[in-house]
Amino acid sequence: MKTNIEPLADASTAGDASTVDSAALPSEWAQWAEEPGQRVTITDGGHTLGVLHFAVVGPVEGWMEGLWVQPAARGRGVGRTLVQEAEDALRGYGVSTVRTAIPSRDYAALAVAERAGFNACIETNVLVADVESGPIDIGYDAQVRPAEAGEASAVLQVFGTSPLFSAWRGLMPLGWRFRQIQSQMIKGLIIDGRVIRSGESVEGAAAFAVHGTTAVIFFLDGPRTHHAALFGTIAEHARNAGANRIGIFTPERSAPAGVRATWAPHPWCPDGLVIVEKSLGGETHP
Repeated sequence: MKTNIEPLADASTAGDASTVDSAALPSEWAQWAEEPGQRVTITDGGHTLGVLHFAVVGPVEGWMEGLWVQPAARGRGVGRTLVQEAEDALRGYGVSTVRTAIPSRDYAALAVAERAGFNACIETNVLVADVESGPIDIGYDAQVRPAEAGEASAVLQVFGTSPLFSAWRGLMPLGWRFRQIQSQMIKGLIIDGRVIRSGESVEGAAAFAVHGTTAVIFFLDGPRTHHAALFGTIAEHARNAGANRIGIFTPERSAPAGVRATWAPHPWCPDGLVIVEKSLGGETHP
């Protein structure tokens, strides 16, 4: 068997139907990705036996996704080798903690992760809704506007004191990948125009991104009376950018109070996601 590691060049390469089980990744994962990734591939005689994607998502944090093994090759240690190769590569980038997301009812995948040394960390839900036509309700008394660079500390304070981050243990999703919230990350999102804030001072905030036809909300919290205005501002931005769908990550099974839309669970994880993590030791695998 031969192992190869190469960059994930683009979505078409990453989502090659011949090498990825549709159950292993959500259909939008490449489009929502916030950073470049790499792919570990194991082949034998020119035939692909298995693949695994990984990415560096923070100074010492890594992410794995899309583990797939050819059915005929299962039971030969291919999956274990893929994970070990990705772990060794991530160590080389200085990563000390690696995580991945598993649909809550995928008990087989959860068992595999446990055997590989991963432990359940947090749970989250991903909800989706269509961007409704017609006027969008934005309560202008909530004073929602794009956050400015000088407000980064105040925005971080809103994020850090939110019940969302208690539930998520200080982690935040960007795309499908969770990572520790960092001040530099918040500053970067603000510079990119992807954070809005509410209130005369910074009382509420939301972080989002528009990826193709979907606007993805990674965080939305603050006074309950501000939720509708924050959401409405994002929905208006999404519609102006040509998006027709909104996704939101939330630790609850419902959207934040006041965020009105016809929400449905994401079809890849209708019962939510379990984020599992593993601490990487200093030794590489033989």
